[in-house]
Amino acid sequence: PSCLLLDEPTSGLDSTSAVALMHMLLQLARAQNKTVITSIHQPNSALFHSFDKLIMLAEGNVVYFGTPRDSLTYLRDCKLACPDGYNAADHWMDLLVHDTAIEETTMASANSSGEEPTERYVLGMDDTSRSGNGVASLGDDGGANTNVEVFDGAAPSNTDVSKRVMFDDLNLTTRAQLIRAWDKDAIAAQMDLATISNDDDEVGGVNAGSYSKYNTSWGMQYRVLVHRSLKNSRSAIFTPINLIKSAAIALVSGALWFQMDYTEANVYDLSSYFFFTMTYWVFDSMFTALMTFPAEREVILKERSSGSYHLGAYFLAKSTSEMPTRLVLPLIYMTISFWMAGVSDRFEIFVYTTLISLLSVVAGEAIGLMVGASIYDMEQAMTIMTVVSLALMLLGGFFVANVPSWLNWGKFVSPFKYSFDASRQLIFDRNIPCDGSGALESLCADNGMTSIPPEDIIEFLNIQGSVGFNVGLLIVIGIVPRCV
Repeated sequence: PSCLLLDEPTSGLDSTSAVALMHMLLQLARAQNKTVITSIHQPNSALFHSFDKLIMLAEGNVVYFGTPRDSLTYLRDCKLACPDGYNAADHWMDLLVHDTAIEETTMASANSSGEEPTERYVLGMDDTSRSGNGVASLGDDGGANTNVEVFDGAAPSNTDVSKRVMFDDLNLTTRAQLIRAWDKDAIAAQMDLATISNDDDEVGGVNAGSYSKYNTSWGMQYRVLVHRSLKNSRSAIFTPINLIKSAAIALVSGALWFQMDYTEANVYDLSSYFFFTMTYWVFDSMFTALMTFPAEREVILKERSSGSYHLGAYFLAKSTSEMPTRLVLPLIYMTISFWMAGVSDRFEIFVYTTLISLLSVVAGEAIGLMVGASIYDMEQAMTIMTVVSLALMLLGGFFVANVPSWLNWGKFVSPFKYSFDASRQLIFDRNIPCDGSGALESLCADNGMTSIPPEDIIEFLNIQGSVGFNVGLLIVIGIVPRCV
């Protein structure tokens, strides 16, 4: 096999035999171009430094990946340096292994003796090392940070108390500190550009060349991720409560706009039906998509750090797998409400308006994905998404007809406007009979007309652009934010 996976191969061996075994594995890797991956139990210094690469894990998180020698430099940068003459592997274990039983015994002893528990303090970590070797800042709030220093017992008197934070308050044991310090984003970005080059130009007469870090092709990654995402999206979207919700909203809408006549009196009702429909489903897709990436961010970072797949393969798989399932719910709504409301008796109008509503869902989803991928903090993302979505809705042309000139540009990025205008272009394609209600008195009574031509009602309602123009821009809005 080209890859050997070994689980603690040195267990039960004495020190000499363990070194000999590791030397044999090293020769196997070098001479026969094999990859050897092994977990190791209590290695001595010779074994520890014999590895080409070292990965340290804690609670399922990577806390270090690199050469054994560089791991000591990394700990020194974190102010957790290994003491001189001390086994580096044992020092790593001292930092990462947290024995709760020992801690509870220590606390109980302190309480029984009447002594105050020992406090540990941490000063901030210098963020300058983030870009170099993967060390991240302990403070994620953008505040100024200083070097880490850990004190047992009382903190030194000359330490600025305002910069001290108790480990107990932040739950920052040395293990938690190292988990938080490892910059997964920086490492994932480095791995995206990395290639694995063989140390020897030729092995066994075959040019080893340069190999991609990914073991599978982009297409294979995409197919596997689509399959996984489809399973997740089906279970999250096709729930009984979601199906009932869509049908219930359709029934309520159909009852409120029940069997509208195509006359002067119902022009505004027909417009309001489509504005409500487009607004609701665009909002729903925006806020559902908003939560997609923040919820999976930790998983994405871990999988990217291990070189499992390209970020582009994940994003495209996520988008294409969720799109069909997300469109089923608005399709249910349109099928029920359109015919109950009597919007039109022509089947082709139903098909076209339904397709426009589905395009508006895709466009809203794209905006939600863009905001969710850009802002990691869920509360901030929700706030920004609320402001953006409401602003785009108000610019949609239903509530505010005369938008101030300095804000007029905003309507051109509003999916609400394009879906609303395209739907009304399709509906108002015939003469509208005047029924004497006076709803459109300026178009009927003043001109002595018995019906209103489509071009007059389109101008009166300030419907802009053709159906093709509005549909085209909905497609653009559905694509561009996903590429950004």
